[in-house]
Amino acid sequence: MSATTTRTTNPTNEAGFPPAPPEAHQRTYVEGDTRTVTVDDSRIQLQYQDGRWLNMTVTPL
Repeated sequence: MSATTTRTTNPTNEAGFPPAPPEAHQRTYVEGDTRTVTVDDSRIQLQYQDGRWLNMTVTPL
């Protein structure tokens, strides 16, 4: 059994690995930002305060 090496100039992301996200798409959160997350049939309202996300309300769906 012999192994062959495939030589290619294609970028790694074309080989099945996604490229790293560009820095332009990274998000900086500011005080008061909110987000809603759904987990296990509950809706969790989060708010960014003092450098961390805090649970504000949890409501069943």
